[in-house]
Amino acid sequence: MTDEDRALLLRVNALLEELIETFDILGDGEAMRCIRESEEDVKAGRVRGYGEFMGELKRSGEIGSRGASRGTSAGSTSLL
Repeated sequence: MTDEDRALLLRVNALLEELIETFDILGDGEAMRCIRESEEDVKAGRVRGYGEFMGELKRSGEIGSRGASRGTSAGSTSLL
């Protein structure tokens, strides 16, 4: 197998993983409901900027004053 063949297989693998993830989301009724609600919020202007959002999280104590860590640890909540 050539380096070009390996590179192609890696790209195909990545695309297949993306498709599987997409199908998982499409098959998750709760996730799709949340996506639709989010789209409605954007259309209605119920959005806020990153700075405002981070300020709210800091004031509520959900994150420290330095901001959220890049990774998540056991028991933590993702922002997505």
